[in-house]
Amino acid sequence: IRFLSIFSTMGPIGVALGMAVNEFASPIVDSIMLAVVAGTFVYVGATEVIPEEFEEPNNKWKKFIALISGIVSIFAITQYTMTLEGHAH
Repeated sequence: IRFLSIFSTMGPIGVALGMAVNEFASPIVDSIMLAVVAGTFVYVGATEVIPEEFEEPNNKWKKFIALISGIVSIFAITQYTMTLEGHAH
């Protein structure tokens, strides 16, 4: 129960810390924190979630197509939003 309580309080603490950094810190600190969080998310997905899904032989092609569809969707959304902001290269 003690560890569950600690785990449960980390979410609100992280939100409060993020809001404080966003409000009071320089934009570079906000960018660094966003990069660390995004990198952690990608790392966990690439090393834990995706390999575990492909261990079972059931529906491997459906899972592969869903994975590629998600990657292509995020790429398309990113490219579209960059054109809206005028950052297209």
